[in-house]
Amino acid sequence: MLSRVFVRHAKAFSICGLALAAFAGSARSEDFYLAEGGAFPGWLLQSAGTTAERIVHFRASRPDPAYPRAVMKLAQVAVGPDGKAYYVSGLDGSLMHLLDGRHEIQVFEFPGQIRDLACTGEEHTVYFSAVPTPQNGEPLADGRIYRLDLWEGRPTEIAVINQAEIGGNWWGTFAIHSGSIHIVTFEDRSRIFQLAGGRPVQVFADNGSRIQGLTVGADGSFYFTTGSGKVYRTDDFVRLETAIYTERSLTDVALRAAADALRP
Repeated sequence: MLSRVFVRHAKAFSICGLALAAFAGSARSEDFYLAEGGAFPGWLLQSAGTTAERIVHFRASRPDPAYPRAVMKLAQVAVGPDGKAYYVSGLDGSLMHLLDGRHEIQVFEFPGQIRDLACTGEEHTVYFSAVPTPQNGEPLADGRIYRLDLWEGRPTEIAVINQAEIGGNWWGTFAIHSGSIHIVTFEDRSRIFQLAGGRPVQVFADNGSRIQGLTVGADGSFYFTTGSGKVYRTDDFVRLETAIYTERSLTDVALRAAADALRP
């Protein structure tokens, strides 16, 4: 059972006397969870949108013996309907979780690089993307999206993203909106595709930003980051509202998934 994995690998952190938030228990549905992928060691941030962000978890400066291959950064984050937060460095296959908001544990290790995460209304379930880093000048390989029920412990492939079908530049950024997977290319003007019948269809062509992190709110709107200090809210990627402004270089944003958020 997953709980046994949690107990076996849980490790408490004491960070220079700082009191970490009782994260999963106290977080409200409107709380934003923010990642700053360039920070080392990595940290997880939280903001109510109208308040300054606060650090709710520091990663250690060196890998834990329980998960020695983990890169101690934090670039992408997702939050389930039960308020549980999951995150990855974007550079390895270690899927991490905060148990009780205090104990960092590895709940799954993928034999490749996990690029992004998403959650729907399913409990103890995480979706993740994987795109290999090109080697020796090779073109960017096709990517995949998986569904992982942590109680089952084995991922199921649900989508293959053919780079040729989208003109390339998909590095794994995706979100799940009303049961449909949306993928985002990584370029100066990101292109957004919706998977329909397993095939990508471009749905937003006028975006003027390079999107690094994307999520969906309970209101059905998209929220995204661009590597700047802002989180934007939009319905069409043309009209943008600033939901959060910080002085950090944000690489991802997550909101607690709605309990009725549909799975793909």
